[in-house]
Amino acid sequence: MEQNPVFSQNFEIQSHHIVRNFEASLQYLMGCMQHTAERHVDSMHIGWEDLHAKGCFWAIYRMGIQIERMPKKYETITVRTWANPPQRLIQPRSFEILDKDGNILLQAQSMWIILEEKTFRPLTIEDVAGCGDAMYRMGDSGGFSMNLKIGSIDTTGLSPACTRTVLYSDIDTNHHVNNTNYVRWFIDSFSSDFLEHHFLHSIVINYTLQALIEEQYSIYTKELDGGKTLSVIVRGSDELCKITAEWRRLE
Repeated sequence: MEQNPVFSQNFEIQSHHIVRNFEASLQYLMGCMQHTAERHVDSMHIGWEDLHAKGCFWAIYRMGIQIERMPKKYETITVRTWANPPQRLIQPRSFEILDKDGNILLQAQSMWIILEEKTFRPLTIEDVAGCGDAMYRMGDSGGFSMNLKIGSIDTTGLSPACTRTVLYSDIDTNHHVNNTNYVRWFIDSFSSDFLEHHFLHSIVINYTLQALIEEQYSIYTKELDGGKTLSVIVRGSDELCKITAEWRRLE
């Protein structure tokens, strides 16, 4: 039987998933997307346990999200995901989050790589699993595209929006900061007044280095025209990740 390249899973927004106005947090929705992706690759026998047995692991490289509306408390959402054809070492993956009526709430694109556990040498999906075209949704990415590359950021003359310490709750089973936590750090670096009056319409994250427990990090942000911001999270002189965002003022 031919495998469906699109994988879906439902989630209900609970009270501990929400922030202001009873809306789901972006960190939680990113977790839903990545959980669905994990279930998808598990079903194709290229999940965490399969790769760990071969001495390698998946790592997210870049991600871009466009938000039409955030789901609210007790809404049931459907997360759809599929792998797009690989680009050399990069494995692209697309997502959609739908409401109960099939309306698109969020769309996302991401880029993943497979790394050797000991050397961090990148591998192709063909090196690891020899997968063919049947695992990919061919020809499109759901009609949605984003530029996921962020250029260099000059922080000269900027003061950090915050400087904090990596806590135990930031760390995942790989013993470094979970990738969704960088987005929480980024959002929390803005004032409550700004967040009460602005809606995050789109965000792009580029991951560079891993942060570890008890390290200190700082966040620098530049405000750009058109309601856009450009941020970098650093550990000393090392860049951990870069984030661009487009905000829309609430009426």
